[in-house]
Amino acid sequence: MSHATSPMTILMVEDNALQRRQIEAQLQPLGHRIISASNGQEALDRLRELKDTLPSLVIMDAVMPSMDGFKACEMIKADPVTAEVPILVLTALSRDAKDRSYAAGADDFLRKPANTLLLQVRVQTHLKIRALSLKAGSLSPARPKVLVVSASSLVRSQVQNHFGKGQATFYEAQGEGQARAQIGTHRPDVLVLDTELLEGSAQSLALAVHQAPELKDMPILLLYNPGELETWSRLHEPVADALDKPLVALETRRRVAMLAKLAQLQKLV
Repeated sequence: MSHATSPMTILMVEDNALQRRQIEAQLQPLGHRIISASNGQEALDRLRELKDTLPSLVIMDAVMPSMDGFKACEMIKADPVTAEVPILVLTALSRDAKDRSYAAGADDFLRKPANTLLLQVRVQTHLKIRALSLKAGSLSPARPKVLVVSASSLVRSQVQNHFGKGQATFYEAQGEGQARAQIGTHRPDVLVLDTELLEGSAQSLALAVHQAPELKDMPILLLYNPGELETWSRLHEPVADALDKPLVALETRRRVAMLAKLAQLQKLV
């Protein structure tokens, strides 16, 4: 897994000490500094204290005493000083927790207990985007080139329809060989890679991209079936994000857009 350029600071807002230690253990291999707050109000106080050296990411629980995560998200995003700090809501709360998190201004959402690889790649990608955004400033809208590699015609068309065909230039491949040819010809900005290919291996394609000096910054969004991430985490495959199937339109769009932004920033900085 590629590391962000240097250790960065993460504010973890979690009232349960055991869960706090568990999340710290999951993130420890990334080498970042983790500071903590035990509720939303404490998080706001910490951010005010740190206004000159803001954390690069907030990981926010939802259900906490004195001020919950949803209210804290709203307050952080309403303050011009802290509005640009990305917030990842990490909660065991089900039902409408994801919708409520995004409505409150959160940038991302994961359900507890989070898969370690998924948590690590999301955190790394948000930290990279944050670091690059501070250097690049504001972005003008760009139309990314996206290569979708999957044995399934349904998955290939879903990615395009979910993201919006007019919002990107899409290329398709059904297997590893075809994907390598498309990458050579079109040099896409983002690779959306299904674990199920018609021929070849998604893992070997991901490794080949990561090891090629001219391609190593191409963000990869892995589309996986339940249970498949474990084999990827053992191999430390170099993906920038992962999304479980079956695909849901809003989430597909959010994930592809995030990696398109990362790709654009990497070209500018």
